Amino acid sequence: MPLPLIAIVQALVAGGSLVPHAAGGMIVTSASGYVAGTYLSTTAIATLVGSGATLLGAGAATVTGAASTIIGSAGIFGTTIGASGITGALMSAGIISSTPIWIPAAIGGALVGISSGGIVYYRLRRKATSTPEGHEAHFTEFEAKIVERIIRAFRKRKKGEGEA
Repeated sequence: MPLPLIAIVQALVAGGSLVPHAAGGMIVTSASGYVAGTYLSTTAIATLVGSGATLLGAGAATVTGAASTIIGSAGIFGTTIGASGITGALMSAGIISSTPIWIPAAIGGALVGISSGGIVYYRLRRKATSTPEGHEAHFTEFEAKIVERIIRAFRKRKKGEGEA
């Protein structure tokens, strides 16, 4: 079954939003009510969420890898020997004596945010894929917002790929 993403993207761009449908699945609604041709079944959501895993994983790997490289490390036992990145440069210049506390706190906060987002994403994917064929799962407003964000991310990525 092909995903009705073109109609859904058009409805979202026109000001609609993805909401849970009373029969299960999700649908785009606007000021005048449900938008025809924008129903997403549980099977379609499972496919979409499965495709979104690649996008999510690539983004998380890029962010964590770039942040650790830019920030760098303090070197051996907090000395400037072996220090790298911004931290190493500031330590070599004598501006800081060790890594400020906000750097590990920020990294810890980012890791908590990424892991909690991963848990929510995993639960949504499990819910969509574990629904028996021929049945529809009932989703929450929060889950509808997650799927809407995935669709919008695909739209931005596809729009960027098609431009010269």
